[in-house]
Amino acid sequence: MDVIWDFDGTLFDTYPGMMAALRAVLAGYGDQRTTEELLVAAKQDSVRAILRDFAQTHPDATLAGLDQAYHAKEHDTNLQPLPYPGARTALDAVVKAGGRNFLWTHRDDVAWRLLDRNNLRGLFAGGTTISMHFARKPNPESLLYLQREFGLSAHRTVVVGDRALDVAAGKAAGFATIYIDIDGLHAAPAATETVTALTEVPAALARLAQMMD
Repeated sequence: MDVIWDFDGTLFDTYPGMMAALRAVLAGYGDQRTTEELLVAAKQDSVRAILRDFAQTHPDATLAGLDQAYHAKEHDTNLQPLPYPGARTALDAVVKAGGRNFLWTHRDDVAWRLLDRNNLRGLFAGGTTISMHFARKPNPESLLYLQREFGLSAHRTVVVGDRALDVAAGKAAGFATIYIDIDGLHAAPAATETVTALTEVPAALARLAQMMD
């Protein structure tokens, strides 16, 4: 079985730095939301959607300007995010079972460097980042690219993510999905499997493997 992994909030605990950066940028325009409120909004959609909606209601802000400010701030605040507990075990389990891991992220190539820094990059057979300019999630374009490029079987591939848009993209590509509902938002009822932590993913993958055999 091959597994396609989202990065932020799925494999790496990057959300604290992301939300601190987002809060700092929006507060500069008078926004009063807390990091907790922004996290819920980001998990239900995306950081980019938050910035887009904010720009539409604030004439003194532009999406391009907000996006640039956010990424600059996030780069400064998210210097050394760590993998979630169980990341190596989950990735190892896929490889030991004869499968392949793939990265699938809106982050740029920093994601690869973070995987390398934590000695995890060697567990991946390939992947996509925002630097490849695919349509953003939930558009399945990047997933379909991985399917073509690496010969993924629709019946033997699973997408793992922590947001509804990850699940929506996976379903649109014809793959099974695992939703990590770490924040208890219950935002992706259409997922094939739902777990509450990355440590539960290997068991979910084992269940899916039995269903696929």
